[in-house]
Amino acid sequence: TATETAATTTEIGATSREIAATSRDLVRTMTEVTSAADQASVLAGSGQQGLARMEDTMHQVMGAANLVNAKLAILNEKAGNINQVVVTIVKVADQTNLLSLNAAIEAEKAGEYGRGFAVVATEVRRLADQTAVATYDIEQMVREIQSAVSAGVMGMDKFSEEVRRGMFEVTQVGEQLSQIIHQVQALAPRVLMVNEGMQAQATGAEQINQALVQLADASSQTVDSLRQASFAIDELSQVAVGLRGGVSRFKV
Repeated sequence: TATETAATTTEIGATSREIAATSRDLVRTMTEVTSAADQASVLAGSGQQGLARMEDTMHQVMGAANLVNAKLAILNEKAGNINQVVVTIVKVADQTNLLSLNAAIEAEKAGEYGRGFAVVATEVRRLADQTAVATYDIEQMVREIQSAVSAGVMGMDKFSEEVRRGMFEVTQVGEQLSQIIHQVQALAPRVLMVNEGMQAQATGAEQINQALVQLADASSQTVDSLRQASFAIDELSQVAVGLRGGVSRFKV
C-alpha cells in the first residue's frame, strides 16, 4: 500500500543518511591518512638526509683516524730507530769505558811518563759513564714513547672499529628509510584514489538521500491524496446508500 511504501521510503532514507554520514567520516579519515602519509614521507626524507650527513661525517672521522694511525706507526718506527741508535751508543760507551780502563792501567805502569795520559783516560772513562747513564735515560724515554704509541694504536684501532660499526648501522638505517619512503610514495596514489572514491561515494549517498527525501515527500502527498480520496469515496458511498433508500421508497 501507499502507507507501507512511504514507511519503506522513510526507512531507506534513514539508512541512506547513515551511509552518507559514514561516508563523510571515512572521507575525513582518509584525508587524515593522506596527510599523515605525506608527513611521514617528509620526515623520512629529512631523516635520510640527516643520516647521509652523519655518514659523511663518519667517513671523515674514519679518514682522520686512519691518518692518526699512520702517524702513530711512523712515530713508533722512528722510536724504534732511536732505540737502535741508543743501543749502538751504549755499546760504544762500554767499549770506550773498557779502553779507558786499559789505558789507565797502562799509564800507571808507565809511571811518571804516563801520568798525563792517565788523567786523559780517567776523563774519557768519566765521559763514557755519563754517556751510558744518558743513553739509559734516553732508552727509558723511548720505551715509554713506544708503550704510549702502542696504547694509542690499540685505542685508535678500537675507535676505528666502532666507527666502522656505526657506519654500517647508519647505512642499514638509511636503506630502511629509503624503503619506507618508496613504500609511502607508492602508497600515496592509492590512498588518493581511495579518498577520491570515498568522496564520490559520499556525494552519491547525499544525492540518493536527497532523492529519497523527495520520494518520501511525494509518497506522503500520495498518502494524503489517497486519504482524501478515501474520505470522498466514503461520502459518495453514503450518498449512494441514501439514494438507493429513496429510490426504494418510490418503487413501493
